[in-house]
Amino acid sequence: MDSTINLYVAIDEMRALSKKGVPFSLSFRKWDRYRGQGGDLARISHAILRPAARGEDVSNAEYKLFFTDRDTGQARVCWRILVTEFNGQKVVFEGK
Repeated sequence: MDSTINLYVAIDEMRALSKKGVPFSLSFRKWDRYRGQGGDLARISHAILRPAARGEDVSNAEYKLFFTDRDTGQARVCWRILVTEFNGQKVVFEGK
């Protein structure tokens, strides 16, 4: 993995691919809210973004990615800031 991509650019690309129905790969750190710490690395080979929940439905929804794992059909959620890789590129956070 030689190249990097800004988190916000990666999210924009995820949205564009999802709009076309094209899956993408994604890696992120799981968050254990009970212990208040990061956990295992999750790798999703074929993800598609799904509509985000509204803030009143899910706490901190604006900071999360809502996606479907196309391999399992499972609806998943991750914290945006914990995304580590998008389509083979290391994700970096440089602010918006």
